[in-house]
Amino acid sequence: MGLGVLDDTHLEHVPGTALLTDIQGSDTLPLRHDKGKDSDVLLVPQPSSSPNDPLNWPLWKKDLMLFVICIDTAVVGAWGPMISPGYAIMAEQFHMSYNSLNGGLGWGVFVIGISCFFTQSMAVIWGRRPVFLLGNLLLFISSVWAYFAHSYKSLLASRLVGCIGMSPFEVLVTSTIADLYFVHQRGVRLAAWGLCLSIGVGGGTIISGYIITDLGWNWTYGICAVIYGVWILVLFFFCPETAYRRPVALNVDLGTRDKAAELMDNNDKATTTNIEDVEMSGDTPDNVELKHSYWHELKIFHDRVSDDAFWKVLTRPLLMLIFPQVLFSFFAYGLTSSWLIVVGSVLAQIFTAPPYNFSVSGVGLVAISPVIGSVIGAFISGPAADMVIKTMSRRNNGIYEPEFRLVIIVVCLIIGGMSFFGFGLSLQAEDPWIGPVVFYGLQYFSVGFMSIAVYGYLTDCHRDKAPEAFAAINLRNIYSFGMNYFVSSWISSQGPKEVFCIIGGVHVFICLMAIPMYIFGKRCRSWTKRVSIFEKVMRA
Repeated sequence: MGLGVLDDTHLEHVPGTALLTDIQGSDTLPLRHDKGKDSDVLLVPQPSSSPNDPLNWPLWKKDLMLFVICIDTAVVGAWGPMISPGYAIMAEQFHMSYNSLNGGLGWGVFVIGISCFFTQSMAVIWGRRPVFLLGNLLLFISSVWAYFAHSYKSLLASRLVGCIGMSPFEVLVTSTIADLYFVHQRGVRLAAWGLCLSIGVGGGTIISGYIITDLGWNWTYGICAVIYGVWILVLFFFCPETAYRRPVALNVDLGTRDKAAELMDNNDKATTTNIEDVEMSGDTPDNVELKHSYWHELKIFHDRVSDDAFWKVLTRPLLMLIFPQVLFSFFAYGLTSSWLIVVGSVLAQIFTAPPYNFSVSGVGLVAISPVIGSVIGAFISGPAADMVIKTMSRRNNGIYEPEFRLVIIVVCLIIGGMSFFGFGLSLQAEDPWIGPVVFYGLQYFSVGFMSIAVYGYLTDCHRDKAPEAFAAINLRNIYSFGMNYFVSSWISSQGPKEVFCIIGGVHVFICLMAIPMYIFGKRCRSWTKRVSIFEKVMRA
């Protein structure tokens, strides 16, 4: 038993389990390591000798690309909920009830959930780069359309197009992080992505409240159109393709054999290499591939990066929901993050009514709280996630188990549960606005830990099928869509105390499910590798 994770007796090497740190008496010199205080940390997966392998790119190039994508993600995060502070005004303009407007525009969330299947399939077969560019183009078109929309039907149609463009940022950013970074580097980067997404959702609402008050809701889309138009060019010049076909033996975290031992046996003449050498140079003895030029990287398409048929990749996410790891991630991340969408959609309903009587811009300012919560959470959760897996791997004789990622969910259990219960109780008691607003910020702080844990866990369990796995868990958008249709009337009829206490109870239950997943996760990974039906799904 490795720190509470039950061992498996069926496979010599369970997918996801990897040698992450040196162990006493083991000669791991032929394998590539990190440097400095983490010089005992092995690079997982092992990079190839090609300078075109994204794992071998200079760290500045990786981080610049991730920065560009994260800024784009922030704008995408803002695009969806940015008009929510104006729902009360828009409902009056379109002669609709608040609940009907909220539920109708919620169709966009449903479209995102369905679109994820198509965008992940395109990315698996043709690469990440063309899909990111297509997503931005659709968001640009839809924003221009929405700016000129003067009816509810036209606005809804434009948003549906834009939601198709949003879908790549739901499933492909985490896959891109897995393409670029090693296992022990991903926590901080996942936190950076989650932070930008949360800042976009919260910060966009803050700014849009003033835009709607001073210029009208159409201008929120006009400004987004300008940003997307510029960012299409930025993506084109600074975000090359990251999908790469790497020799199977280098994937020391995949397969049924101990590939770390295999690599050491087959590298008698190899010398010690650290992460800086890998990132700064591709000039190694077995390097046979010439480095691509910058102009070559600007190509939108780089041929197929997978030989799988499109329809097989399209259906794989649904089939992957039978995997215990994916099903757990669906409920853990999907439902937990859906609460944030639900809360955001009813802010105008709650805070424009007595006893708060906020203006539209005042409702927007409520989002300062989740922005602060997200920033603090990201600066804590990202480094904590990477520190936990390295520390636990060292204590586990150098062996890394993906279940180590789940440990930080304890923060989401305690603070997240408290935040949902507190939000409902403070609203029911009509406490001063600072009470529910602080609890609202704690929701974002806590859910950030869940996002990093689940995305990291799923990436490590199914790195070779990460886009499909992420598309599967993003079916939670369909759940969010359903909640949008009745949450407003539910709060009106039952009161916020009952609604958010139920949500808080479900949240606590979901977090507690991480305990059996932690204990039996390795056996589940072995089971899904050995049983034929799971193998057929992975090859489907």
